[in-house]
Amino acid sequence: MFFDFHCHPSFKTFLGNRQQSLRKDCWTNLNFAIDMNILDSQASLTQIKAGKAKLIVWTLYALENAFAGSWKIKAAAGFSPHIEKMFLKEIQQEKWGYRELMLDEHQHLLLSKNISAQKSFEVLDSITDFDPNSTKLQVILAVEGGHNFYHDVQEPGVQSDVLENLRFHKQPGNPRLLYVTLTHLQQSKFCTHAFGMKLIKNRVFNPIGKSLNPLGRAFIREALSTQHGRRILIDVKHMSLKSRLSYYKLRKNEFPDAPIVATHMGITGVSYMKKPVHKIQSNIKKKCVEVFYWRSLGAMDSYFNPWSINLYDEDIEEIMLSGGLIGLSLDQRILGWGNVSKEHFSEEEYVESEFQLVKRPKYHTLSNQHHNSSQKLKDWQMRYFCNNWLHVIKVGLEVIGDEAWNHVCVGSDFDGLIDPVNDFKSAADYKFLFGRVVEWMPFVAEAMGIPMPAQDVQDKVLGLVFDNALEFLQEHYV
Repeated sequence: MFFDFHCHPSFKTFLGNRQQSLRKDCWTNLNFAIDMNILDSQASLTQIKAGKAKLIVWTLYALENAFAGSWKIKAAAGFSPHIEKMFLKEIQQEKWGYRELMLDEHQHLLLSKNISAQKSFEVLDSITDFDPNSTKLQVILAVEGGHNFYHDVQEPGVQSDVLENLRFHKQPGNPRLLYVTLTHLQQSKFCTHAFGMKLIKNRVFNPIGKSLNPLGRAFIREALSTQHGRRILIDVKHMSLKSRLSYYKLRKNEFPDAPIVATHMGITGVSYMKKPVHKIQSNIKKKCVEVFYWRSLGAMDSYFNPWSINLYDEDIEEIMLSGGLIGLSLDQRILGWGNVSKEHFSEEEYVESEFQLVKRPKYHTLSNQHHNSSQKLKDWQMRYFCNNWLHVIKVGLEVIGDEAWNHVCVGSDFDGLIDPVNDFKSAADYKFLFGRVVEWMPFVAEAMGIPMPAQDVQDKVLGLVFDNALEFLQEHYV
């Protein structure tokens, strides 16, 4: 059995048409006839079932207007009938409200619920409804981006209306959410976000402000409170470091029993006070500070991605101590594969003492013999994945001991426009994940100095791919 903490099975088919009746169902595999792993279906329900996933968190997301208006998205739509260009144009022109889009996507999801005996799934209102013997895929809902709760088309409007939109999901009989990712890749009214947009050039993708905004604090309090209904957890992915630190403090002071979740993550491999910085420059035109990094060394022949969208050691400690759960992304870039681009920081959040220049580290010496074939590249990327996972464990062992193994799972981010690791191009490949991690985890653990008796390997990997998430949900989604 396999679990996914964060995926988007309805995102691409939803963008196929403005009219619900003309959209392809969520079981459809889309092929864009372009050799781009990002565009083709990664998490259709057909692929998820083929991968033997038993339980997933289905994340709803309203496409932000800067995405919809980018030439790269429009170009992709121009190459294929699978995205309606006029739909993108209307989103860009703010003819669709973000909440309207999110609720419409939810309806699109439901229309795929019972197509046939083989094409059906169940939406769980509580983990007590989970049936491990059912042949149906079982689904829990979540939302990515606080903008999905904006009340005035693509602007928040009055705070009370935003909170009422959130409160709707806390009431029995309405679509229940496990978590909300507070922000996304575009500037929001909730908090400063972490820079994460490499492909599209637009100022709205540059972080602005400092930490949590008043609306963000009010939203967090409403989500975590049980006064008006069931708790909704806050996902810290896409929040800037300063926003995350402020959230940790608020949670600890006001909601100490609420676990922290980080659902589709990579790891920086360092403390935020020891970033591998080699150059800093102010960009007056873009109103941001640009930070250039050395590659962040990992175990064996792997590296980390040091961008602040990933978790620092201090983040890992906070999540572990809260009893939370970290989902590891299957995105190559997030896991540290490839060269590191410059990162943009908000001018207001830039603190000089946290960005000290360091000397170039001694990079890994790579052997052509071990990296010169398709299979060897797949093996190499598996070491990247294990490197991220086991760094979380190494930090966690220092904080909560062996319990650390129970607080990590997989949050693929499939169909979130990612470039997945070569071994796992889609959710259909979930079924191979267990064996591949079992194969490489002992070697990476040894390189990191983490004791790993051979008889314990399979149990640890079973926890990663399913058991840890089920245990977490049995405590926090009842």
